[in-house]
Amino acid sequence: MSWISNATVQLLILSSFNARESAFYGRVVRYLRLRWMFDAESLVRDSYNKYYDKVYKIRATEGVQVLIPPRLLGELKGLPEDVLSATEAVREAMLSKYTGFCPGNNGELLTTLIRTKLSSNFARLVPKLKDELDYILATELGDCEDWTPVKMQPFVLRVVARMTGCAFVGPAISRNEEWMDISVNYAVHVFLAAVKLQFFPEWLRPLMRRVLPDFRRIERDISRAKSMLQPIIEQRLRDIGSPEYEEEKPDDFIQWLLDSLPEEEKSGFQTQTELQLILSAAAIHTTTNLIAESVFDLAAHPEWQGTLRDEVMETLERDNGWEKKDGMARLQQMDSFIKEVQRLAGNITAFIRKVIKPIDLSDGTHLPEGTKLLTPLVGMSHDERLYPEPERFDALRFYRLRQRSAEDANRYQFTSTGDTNMNFGAGKHACPGRFFAANAIKMVLARFLLRYDIRLKDGKTRPEPMVIMMSKTPNPNGETKESIYGKLL
Repeated sequence: MSWISNATVQLLILSSFNARESAFYGRVVRYLRLRWMFDAESLVRDSYNKYYDKVYKIRATEGVQVLIPPRLLGELKGLPEDVLSATEAVREAMLSKYTGFCPGNNGELLTTLIRTKLSSNFARLVPKLKDELDYILATELGDCEDWTPVKMQPFVLRVVARMTGCAFVGPAISRNEEWMDISVNYAVHVFLAAVKLQFFPEWLRPLMRRVLPDFRRIERDISRAKSMLQPIIEQRLRDIGSPEYEEEKPDDFIQWLLDSLPEEEKSGFQTQTELQLILSAAAIHTTTNLIAESVFDLAAHPEWQGTLRDEVMETLERDNGWEKKDGMARLQQMDSFIKEVQRLAGNITAFIRKVIKPIDLSDGTHLPEGTKLLTPLVGMSHDERLYPEPERFDALRFYRLRQRSAEDANRYQFTSTGDTNMNFGAGKHACPGRFFAANAIKMVLARFLLRYDIRLKDGKTRPEPMVIMMSKTPNPNGETKESIYGKLL
């Protein structure tokens, strides 16, 4: 069947061929769009392997995408937004003018708060996040004294929603089931709305926005969230200035936002609600996906459980390492394990951009205004030039690389980005929440390893991710079995 794959890749290169010249070509284009929707991973891998360092095109459901090889990224990632825009590309991909999924004028503020309040001060948040994690493990998973099957993705989704809720909205509503439902499903409703709307021409989209039920669900999510957040915000606004309030000011995203917004915007309940939901959408599902895939790999490769458990015991359980600022950073073997999981189960593409002004690359490629760019990340992740034996899961691959030099110690961290490692984006648009996510993932895996042994269900192989267009998600029906290892300490 390899000739079919090879023929498909050949047809992906559009060059100057006119689709109207052939009814057959039109049918092929429709076929390729369907393949992009359900088999984008193999399309990108095949095309990357065939064209390596060349620029090429793929026709996707959302139009023609130009794939940029890593050797040319250095010429692009530093360009200003008025030349090459990440913001505009994301707006178009998410159909923000219809879905409303966009921070608007508060984008820079959101990024700043994530970087300065959420990520850089994680050690300050550890006690309450750890308590929340221990609570949900104890109440919803328990001791598992015998081998107990667990559908991992739905369970981890609840864990992450509770932990992020603790940091974002505080204890008043973080354990509220309605808030969990809203914060989890808002992202799902936005994604489904955008995907469905892509199948309609631009002129028909305003009408379909009124017809598709996903848009009503988005509006309902925002309305419900606002009704829960507004009383809390109003109370805090009334309390501002009182001695008691200043002494014990809440430490969550609601408060960080109130402290940062101009006076006239502090009572903008709609805006604050939408920013909270966007933040939750960005944090919950990406973190959940990587934790669930990590647990699947722990189950598939049980030989690594003891190694990682020993590191957790040595680093965090002794000398009160949980409360030390560099506690999570010192889990270098776990850091390598998570990065290897991400390499094999991470994003299909990265570096989503739209050309605003024409660009000429050093290889002679001309990128006209309106061109949509991506990088073939899944191809890079399986490139034997970058990763020897790329199909083999090697938990300590990046740990060994970090031992080579001080420069490599930084380059191969889980949170580091580079031209061949762009799961977290690139340049000034790299994900500001990746440090919070990395620490949260390590915390969850550490508590899991201290409490449970993990294995696959009898006779089952590792659950494979599900793929829809450029998105990958753990199989929600994928199960592991947990058994008690030791009590939480």
